[in-house]
Formats: sequence, structure tokens, C-alpha cells
Amino acid sequence: MTTLYLTLNGKIPFSYVLLYNRIAFDIRKDFNDLIGAFFRNCPVNMDLIVSSPVSRNTFASPLFHYCCCLALLQELVLKNEPITEIISDSKAFKKIVENYVTSRGLNVRVTLPRLPIRQRLKKIIRPVYSFFAAPFRQFLLSIIAKKTRALQKPFVPEPLTLIDTFVLPGNIERDIYYQGILSALSEKERQRVYFVPLIAGYRPRQYLSVVKQLRRSSRNFVLKEDYLRLRDYLYAWGHFFRIRVLKVGTCVFQGIDISSLVREEMNSCRGFDSSFQSLLNYCFAKRLKNNGIQLKLVIDWFENQIVDRGWNAGFRRFFPKTVIKGYQGFAPTPHYLCMYPTEEEMENEVIPKEVVVIGKGLVQSARKFCANIDVTVAPAFRFQRLWQKRKSLPNSNFYTILVALPILMNESIRILTLLEYVTRELNQDVRLWIKPHPTTPLSQIKRALSLKWPERFEVISGDFNDCIEESDLLISSTSSTCLETIAKGIPVVVVGNRTGLTHNPIPEAIIEDIWQLCYTQDEVAKAIQFYQNRSLKKVMEHEEVGRRIRKEYFEPVTREGVRRFLELEG
Repeated sequence: MTTLYLTLNGKIPFSYVLLYNRIAFDIRKDFNDLIGAFFRNCPVNMDLIVSSPVSRNTFASPLFHYCCCLALLQELVLKNEPITEIISDSKAFKKIVENYVTSRGLNVRVTLPRLPIRQRLKKIIRPVYSFFAAPFRQFLLSIIAKKTRALQKPFVPEPLTLIDTFVLPGNIERDIYYQGILSALSEKERQRVYFVPLIAGYRPRQYLSVVKQLRRSSRNFVLKEDYLRLRDYLYAWGHFFRIRVLKVGTCVFQGIDISSLVREEMNSCRGFDSSFQSLLNYCFAKRLKNNGIQLKLVIDWFENQIVDRGWNAGFRRFFPKTVIKGYQGFAPTPHYLCMYPTEEEMENEVIPKEVVVIGKGLVQSARKFCANIDVTVAPAFRFQRLWQKRKSLPNSNFYTILVALPILMNESIRILTLLEYVTRELNQDVRLWIKPHPTTPLSQIKRALSLKWPERFEVISGDFNDCIEESDLLISSTSSTCLETIAKGIPVVVVGNRTGLTHNPIPEAIIEDIWQLCYTQDEVAKAIQFYQNRSLKKVMEHEEVGRRIRKEYFEPVTREGVRRFLELEG
């Protein structure tokens, strides 16, 4: 090896991918300690709390990736690997690497890639676009909320339960995040439950229609825009400027000062959309308090992303006596670090008072970096179909492979590109069903795919449970559908990242051969052949494994479980 790519999008040589992923696993505590230093050494305010570097969101912030690259470089140097050039796409990281190799007496050239003019313009325009796009959408929603206020449902004069949720195309009436939660309640109890929507996946021209549907829904929705004021929007907008002057102390990772890298990320205003929304969540809690609204329970869809920080910090500050829960509605991957709270986050009250997981097998992992946090188990609302009798079976004339594309575009393209080569080796009785993520249009995927859409890629839609029950095998990555599928006794192939971090959604404790992690087309082809040729005995073994996983990781939806979750008696 002569050239080592340490760029954000990942071009780690395949021969070092397993080492890179092992390093990523090993440095998690060191990285959390780095972020914890922000809370200990910097003035803790809302701008710091909702900033990208502090988020620990490995899908949104590049800081963890660069720390992994730095640790990888250190290990390669110790092994005397022949490196003549290192390419980085970050000016700050380039300087850090230059200082490191110079201190080691190495003759290594560190360069920035030569970007096309179009990409350079994008880097310049992106902060400007972020500065206007997020406020524009929120201002538009505010105007629409005022125009439709006559349709607003008044609060009942009793302490309320607020539930944070997402509204995606097609799920205003059909709740996909808390399925069955209202069925355990009496009519009077339902009147006290309000969902607080985050509208996602819609174009601005659709907002008026969406808001009207929310106003008229059989479910109770409360719009934040009904309570937010102009000064709240201006406050959130001002984060763009305040973050640029926020003081950043010395940040040391494994003996190397990376303060300039942190400052670079803050100046880029990466994640400004999320920061803007998060600060509005904080202001929303304040406005409810100012309006005399009484709350009994507040539930956050808790991924501990930037948007969650403002929600939890706000409600914990302005409603200190209210029960505040963070519902983790799926099993996180080991590298999705923000899902694992830390001691500093608990001490600074930017996370819920109680974390709620969907299975007893997830309790200890939720305490991975915060041993004293209160963790309880609640129904796995999104996965209640796992406990229902199977409605259908695969067509015996075919071996059907369901390809569930994850929400990340680059992951989807990686899977499709790999499978295009694999299909050349498959028998004609093998068919591939391609199911895009609900938030990603197929047209967008086809545009991003560098090859012609293969004829054997049959695009399907509909409910995931119906699709997987008619399938013999699932191929995916990152998505919680992987764990859901093996809980049905159906095998899974997880496609690993050949050039960077692999987000494997299968918990470490599940070691049975009902699933395989594959990086190459040969590995995927062999895995397909293995599962296609399963004996009846092996099929029965996998069904038993599925039953054990279902009991361990997916709490059934029962009336008693729902009422405990909502702090109701009986």
C-alpha cells in the first residue's frame, strides 16, 4: 500500500476494513470521554448541547469517523506499513495528520483531493442553503398553523400525556411508531393523549394539506407552531452565528489535539437543520409552561439525536416534576453511539429521566456507558406483528429474496451494486424483490445508481411484514428489519461496508447461523446458496432461534404493558 484514503465517504482499503471496524468498536469509550470533556470543560449552554460534534451521531457527524481514521493510522504506523501518501478531505484533519507523521519522522505526503468545480461549489453553497432552508420550512409551517387554527383541538383541562412522533407520507391516521397504544385506553384516557408530530418526507407545497389532515385526525395532534413565537424562531436561527463564536477548549483524543477538527465542524454548520428544530423543541416546552399547560407524562422517540436534546433539555427544565421517558423503539447498532447515553449527558439533563427499551435483552446495552441510568422495558409497538399468527408463506415455485434498502442512500447503492453482480450467478428460480425505504423515492435511487436498472430487480411496495412473510431470505444492512426478520425465523444476510464503518443491526449475543455478515459478492452468493439449501432440520432450528430472539428483544404489546408505559393504573 502506498496511498491511504482517510476521507469522509470512506475509501479504506478492503484489506484494512476489518481492522478499521475493530478499532471503531474499541475506541467508543475514548470517543465518549472526548465528548464528555466538552461538558466538563466548556460552558454548557443550548448551543453546545445541540451542536453537531457533541451529538455523537455517527450517521450525521464526521467526528467519530476521523477519530477512527486517526487510530487506524496510529496502528498502521506501529506495524510499519508502507505509506507514502495520505489523502484527506478535511483541511483540519490534514493538518493534524501532517503534525503526527512529522512527529514520527515519517516521509509521508498529506494532500487534499482535487474536487471538481461542481463539488467545490456545493461545499460553499451548503452552509448558505442550510441557513435559509430550515427556517423557511418552519416559518411556512407557522403561517399554515395560523391559517388553520380554527380547526385546532383544544386541550382538556387535565394533566396531559405528550408523545413525540414522526409524520411521514401515509401515516397520519396509521401510526407506525406506537401501533396499538391507544387501543388499551378508555375514551376519556385517549382524550388526554396528544401526539407532537415532526413532519418529514413532505415537500413544502404539501404542508397545508398535511396540517389540515392533522387537525382533523381521529388522533389528537398538537402542533408546536401553535405555541411558538417569532422570537423563538429568531433564537433558533441565531444558532448559525452563535456556534461560530462558541469557545472550544483543547480536545485531546488518544494523545493528539483535535481541537481544530471540532472547530471546523462547528463552522461548517453541519446539522443546522436539526439544531434549528432542536432549539424550537426547547422553546416549545417553555411556551407550554408559560401557557399553563399541565403535563403528566412526556415521551420522546429517543435516539438521542440533536433534535432530542432540545426536547429533553426543555421539558426537564420547565417541567421538572413531570415524568419524562425516552422510548427506544428499535435495537441500535453498536456504532450508533448517540443511542447509548453517557454519564455527562445524564448529569447535564439533556436526556430523559428514564430510558425505555423494547426487550429485556436490550436493558444492559442501554447502560453500556451510563451504568446508573434508569432503564425499563415497554411494548415493542412497531413489531407487534411478530406475535401474531403468520398470514402467508413464500411461493414454493421460487426462492424469494427480499432486499430491504436502508434509509441511507450510499448504503442502498452499495447493496444494489453488489447484488447486480450476484444475480449473474443465481438460478432463474431465485427472484429479488427490492423494497426502498419509505422516505426514499425510487426515482432518486435509480438516479444515484451508476448502472442500468437490472431486469431481475423487481420493485415492490406495501407493508414490510407482508413482504417478508412471502420471502425466504432478507438482504439488508443498518436497518432494524434485520433483527425483526430473524425473530420470525427467517434468515438474514447483512451486507458489510467494504470501504468504511459497518453498522450491523444484529446484537452481539446472537451468534447462531441464522444470519451472516458478508462483504463481497462471493460471500453473498455462498450465503444465498447456504440458506436456499437448508435442510428441514436446519429450518426448524432457525424457527426455534427466532422464537428465542422474539422473547428476548421484542416485548409483546399487551394492555397491561401499555398502561404501565403510560403511567396508568390497572
